[in-house]
Order: sequence, then structure tokens, then C-alpha cells
Amino acid sequence: MEYDVIVIGGGLAGLQTTRLLAMRGLRVLCLEQNLIGEVIAVTGLFVQEAFEELPFPRHLFGSDIARFTIHAPGGNTLTVEHPHYRFSVADMPAVLEWMAGEARHAGAEIRERHRLLDLELTESGVELQVQYPGGEPFSLKAKFVLGADGPRSVVASSLGLPRYRKFLHGVEELRAAEVRSGDGIHWYFGRSLAPGYLAWMIPATGGYQVGVAGYERRGWSPARALEGLIEEVGDEFGLGELKFRRGGVIPGSGPRPVLVKQRVMLVGDAAGLVSPLTAGGIHYVLQHARRAAYLVCRFLETGDPKLFRRPLPPELRRRLVLKQLLRKSYETFSSDWMINLGMTIIPAMLRTRLVRRAFYGPGKHAIRTWTPIPDESGGNGGRGTKNHRNNRNNRKTSKE
Repeated sequence: MEYDVIVIGGGLAGLQTTRLLAMRGLRVLCLEQNLIGEVIAVTGLFVQEAFEELPFPRHLFGSDIARFTIHAPGGNTLTVEHPHYRFSVADMPAVLEWMAGEARHAGAEIRERHRLLDLELTESGVELQVQYPGGEPFSLKAKFVLGADGPRSVVASSLGLPRYRKFLHGVEELRAAEVRSGDGIHWYFGRSLAPGYLAWMIPATGGYQVGVAGYERRGWSPARALEGLIEEVGDEFGLGELKFRRGGVIPGSGPRPVLVKQRVMLVGDAAGLVSPLTAGGIHYVLQHARRAAYLVCRFLETGDPKLFRRPLPPELRRRLVLKQLLRKSYETFSSDWMINLGMTIIPAMLRTRLVRRAFYGPGKHAIRTWTPIPDESGGNGGRGTKNHRNNRNNRKTSKE
């Protein structure tokens, strides 16, 4: 059986491209090796731009978040908020199920528990070997294939594209808790806690999403780091029963150098469309899905491979390059003492044009920026006095 397009992967990138292609009248098949929404590899923190790409139902999200707090290794904190910009935490299984429903409504076919074994480029398209659990491998044909199958993409490896060598390794839990009124996102920095990246605490429906991610190094594991963080701050946030746990790898080096090979294109995490600075990028994925759908449709109409000279929108590529430079700077200079020193200059940096463009790009969200707010416990310019490192040492002493 031949399709116009086969999409490998039923995550955000795969379902969005599937829907957009089906809306253009193409015969589209999406293959997902699990059930839709069964395996979640993202935190589900959506920025406002994501809703501009796709009008997600608001009931699939928790309360909007307008502030975040940075926790330095030495214990100082800085809390900032934005007058207009908001984050939203999604019920990711429900979001993916809704997106799958929208894709089917547009005319696409979705097959769950179908795993790609291999693919081969032919003169007229692409031939895929696919298997259903307990079944024999069988062939499918398509004029074009989109690989949306994650950072360790089978599509990319089947084409012989360069493998990612640098990943962030992370783990996240949802812990039951009564979310404090007006609470925002908490970011925890420190080389021993999260080498090269950070840990986080995000208010969610029914509790907090607590996670840690970092680059591999001897003696460090994300699971142990997360256990230590929960022990350290669990009482403060009232963290209770474990509701779920998930983990995975995040591409840490920006977009792949090659995103298109003949009649195959990579999208989403398979393409490395993750912010090198924040490791987020849901809106990047959705934005690129729109461009990918347009390019594939035009290619199938004209057969012109020159369409794929710029598979990424120019503005998106510029932003990713800038964030990659900032990421490399952070990796080079991210000793704990420098992070602590940085806490004194972050309030001024948040007002600079460079930082606004790095996070938001040109546009309305860059006009008004994040503003430091006084420490509610006593007001010292946003720098708290609670030293988590000392608390951890005190716990060790009491245990001895």
C-alpha cells in the first residue's frame, strides 16, 4: 500500500505534521511504536507562542504561570515575573490524544504499536519495513517520509546520518502536593546537582513536577541527583506521594547538520529542534512542523529538491545559533562561584535587548521584560537568605 507521506512518530512533531499534511488533502499515515500518549518524554511546559501555532483546548492545561525563581548553589534566590508573558503546564497524554483526534478528523490514518525496522530510498519514493507486536514484518511505501521519532531516531540511523554524541540525561517525577498560591517555576543550579544544566520544580495539577537534567560525568546520575533534591526541598514544598516518573535524553547540541536526504526529512527532537540554552522547544517543534508540511507539499507538487535548501525558518535558525553560543558560554564558565556571582548581575541582564531576543526573539513579548520582585520573606532585592547547601550539610551532621 502506498501513501503520499508516512510520518514516523506520534509525538508533538509527528502529530502536528500529520494533521497539517492531511488538511492539504494528502494521504498520510502516522506510525507510533507505542500507544498515543503512553510514553511521554517532555515536561509539558508550553510557552505562549505554542498556542499561536495551534489553538490547544485550555482545559488540557493547568493554571498559567507568570513568575520563576532562580536558586543559586550558595542558596541565594532571585524571583522575577512578567506582566504579560505566561507559561502553561499541559496534561501531555490528553494533549497528544487530542492532537491525534484532530489529525484523524483531518483525514489522516494513525497506527499505534507499529515499529519501524528499516527504510530504503527508491527511485520513486521510500520503502519501509514495519512490524506490529507479535506479527511478521511487512512493507509500506510512501512518496515521502518524515522522521519524528525522537533524538535516537531510527529514520536518521537508517539513512546513515551523523549520530548525536551529546545528550542531556534527565529524570522527572510528579509528586503530590498542595501547590502554594501564586507559586511559579523554580530553577536550581549547581555543578554537583545538574552538571551543565539545571534542576526544576514546576507547579502542576495535583502537585509539583520535580526534575533534574545534566551531562554525563563520573559519579553523577540524574536519579541520585533528583533523590537528593527532593530530600532537600521536599518539606518546604510539602512533596508527598509519587504519581509518576519518567526519564530520557535531550539533544544538547542544536539542530542536526543534515535534516533532509532525498525524500526523507527529520522534524522535532529527531532534527534536534531543542533550545540549546533551555532544553525546551515545544513551540520550535510546532513552528518547524508547519514549515515541513509546506515544503513536503510543494516538493510533491513540483519535484524540486531546491525547496529543502533551508529546511529551518531563517529566524528560528538564528535564534538557535544564538542560544547555542550562550549554552557553550555557560558550559565553559558555569562554576558554582560564577553562578553565585551572576546572581548579582542577572536583574540587569534581564532588561537587555540581547537576552530578550535570545529568549523571545523580536516581537511583542520582548517589549516588556521579566522584572525582579522583592523577596516576600523580608525583601533583599529578590535574593533570599535560605542556604540549601547548608541545610543539606546540617542533615548529614544530624544523621551522624
